[in-house]
Amino acid sequence: MRRWIRSLRGERIALTGALWLPRAEVQDQVRQRGGFSVGANVTGDTTVLVKGESERWKYGDYGIKERRAAQLIRKGVFISLLNEAEFRKLMEKRKPARVADRVAGQPVQWLAPATERQFQRAANKEGPLDREHSAFGRVEQGYLRSILFGNFEHAKCSFCGRRLPVGLLVAAHLKARSECTRRERLDAENIVIPMCLLGCDVLYERGLITVDGRGRILCSDAQPFPALNAVLRGLRKRKCSGWKKARAEYFKWHLTQRYQGHAAAV
Repeated sequence: MRRWIRSLRGERIALTGALWLPRAEVQDQVRQRGGFSVGANVTGDTTVLVKGESERWKYGDYGIKERRAAQLIRKGVFISLLNEAEFRKLMEKRKPARVADRVAGQPVQWLAPATERQFQRAANKEGPLDREHSAFGRVEQGYLRSILFGNFEHAKCSFCGRRLPVGLLVAAHLKARSECTRRERLDAENIVIPMCLLGCDVLYERGLITVDGRGRILCSDAQPFPALNAVLRGLRKRKCSGWKKARAEYFKWHLTQRYQGHAAAV
């Protein structure tokens, strides 16, 4: 994906939200600079989506056009999102415009499908990876997410069972990535399951929840924090929807190496 846009020549531009000029005038200026206005909708021909202002977007609604752009990026269409300030800089000052690194709330490289070869290069890196901010981490997460979520916009967390936008779910390693062998890191079908960013991902990572050999969720013993205990009670006795025999060894590693509860609870 591009990081900068230096010219509008040949670009196919869609607009969303209120801009600093009337839309018709912006479209005329785009054409004067060698670009094309592709109409009201974001399509497979769109190369740039320019995002203006809208009161709705302050409350988590990214708008139909930006969501459509995210859908197309998942399918391999290269669409760059420009915020109004960057687009205006390009139009008025002829300076390069920085492409937004997120579309519909998700890192672009989580949306853009990584190739298997790119994934294998990332998997060759040992140790932990920042899955959102490191280059290899974004590639790895993007590939694993494509396996878990495909083109769906919503999915369920394997622990709490809540159906959420995929931007609030991660492809979480069952066995800590830093402890995985190369073979395990490449086991894309089994090494990760969907976990939500509303708590389940960090609870699993910290060993406060785990899964036993029959797929039951186990929760750590009473903690000295009522709010934490309330969350754990909501997960206790649930079944992990991501459990299957092919993942049993990864769950077992977490149970024996990271879980903060009693072994007798198994």
